[in-house]
Amino acid sequence: MVNKAVITDLIKNFDVSFNILRADINPKGGKMLIEINGSEAEKGIEYIEKAGIDVSPVKRVVKKDKDLCIDCGACVSICPVKAIVIEDDWTVDVNDTECVGCKLCTYSCPTKAIKVVE
Repeated sequence: MVNKAVITDLIKNFDVSFNILRADINPKGGKMLIEINGSEAEKGIEYIEKAGIDVSPVKRVVKKDKDLCIDCGACVSICPVKAIVIEDDWTVDVNDTECVGCKLCTYSCPTKAIKVVE
């Protein structure tokens, strides 16, 4: 728990954009999946760590099992970074370079065709 405006200070003091993709917060603490971009992103991350926030950069991506996928599109609208799209031929495509590994699509897939890999 941090009792100061770390995120506000980060945005004011560093050339970064800050995007909260998912947040699970309760009175005892919480976790956020965030995206930080900009010319001073590395300095901004160092600032957050020095302020007492545990930073765990993870590069997870999702992969689609083509044999299990029925191309229903349930995963498309739930993706916070638009890494999953419906192609012109109505198949679902997963762009693992855009994926941030939040796993939301895995929960929405009725056939469990989407798996998270490190």
